[in-house]
Amino acid sequence: MSRRTFKTLALAIVSLLLIGTFLISYNFSKTQAPKPSDNTPTPSSGTTPTPPQQNNSSETTPHSVKLTLYFPNSDASGLISTTRTVKVADEEVIKAMFTELANPPSGLQKPLPEGTTLLSASVKDNVATIDLSSEFRKNFGGGSAGEEMTIYSIVNTLTTLPNVHSVQFLLDGKKLDGILGNLDTSVPLQRNDGLLTKTN
Repeated sequence: MSRRTFKTLALAIVSLLLIGTFLISYNFSKTQAPKPSDNTPTPSSGTTPTPPQQNNSSETTPHSVKLTLYFPNSDASGLISTTRTVKVADEEVIKAMFTELANPPSGLQKPLPEGTTLLSASVKDNVATIDLSSEFRKNFGGGSAGEEMTIYSIVNTLTTLPNVHSVQFLLDGKKLDGILGNLDTSVPLQRNDGLLTKTN
């Protein structure tokens, strides 16, 4: 074998060894490369929980309320105030007032005609609108003094509420010129402190 052939063969062997070493190193580094983490955060499929709405429970939860009520005196010449504390929700205060007006103290008259029912009550723009059953008119005893006592015992009682300045009367859902005869009830009525008295 000539020297030149020997050199060529040696170079070829060295080259093959270098290439083999390179390939082995490359494959090794590939197998050792860190795999991507499977713990990559993904967007939550659930919706963000909505905090519970806070309801103003003061309107629906019964609590103690001091009511000022007006009842006709024994000869229907004036209205006498009395106070009572009841446990009631804010939205039921007017209903509670009517319940109490049906139970006068000893020596005072019942202002509501027998069988009168409060069908509905609402307050808007400082006007309390009350819808009364037909018994309010049907069972009214009559007389201008009695009419004044009946109407204003209701008006003066309801206008003790801070958000009520006047009262609109309805009879079975209808507005009447004179619900009991003489007093004009086609418009809201304001309180009449001139009827107040301290004697029975």
